[in-house]
Amino acid sequence: MNHSISFQFFVAGRITVLLAFAFGLCNVIPAWSQEHEVPKVEILGGYSYLRSSDTNFNGWKASVVGNVNSWLGITADFDGHYAGGASEHSITFGPEFSLHKSKKWTPVGYALFGVAFERSASGETEHGFATELGGGLTYEINHQWAIRVFDVTASITHVGGETHTSPKVACGIVLSFGHK
Repeated sequence: MNHSISFQFFVAGRITVLLAFAFGLCNVIPAWSQEHEVPKVEILGGYSYLRSSDTNFNGWKASVVGNVNSWLGITADFDGHYAGGASEHSITFGPEFSLHKSKKWTPVGYALFGVAFERSASGETEHGFATELGGGLTYEINHQWAIRVFDVTASITHVGGETHTSPKVACGIVLSFGHK
């Protein structure tokens, strides 16, 4: 890939991150004035699908969110995807924005940054920068359990001098601890 094209994708990815962050802030402004009971900590675990380089990867997703207030949390996200001897893993951290307006349904959005690890079917491993821009919808079963009905992410990785944007889709179970 031409270096100027690679740089353009790198810059475009960063602009996308800033726009997603701004969009997230605009969507949580109405929730600032409302106080809702929110979990102190949420742990998510579930299935994840990644489409990368014309390959379907199946895997897992796990995240921990420490909610700062009713609309902002700090997230640590981990995932792994596998297909035909190849694998992709990412470890990312960043803000998660939630709209706790309803007792049952909670939309979330996030902008996470960290590292990606890619292993080819031949065993060659490389790592680089990862950005995860996405969001989802959670349905609360009770104060302790919820279901992340869907979680859709634009996974942007810059590994081995190449930038790729790949879709990820996940779902899972959320376990909550403590409430504010």
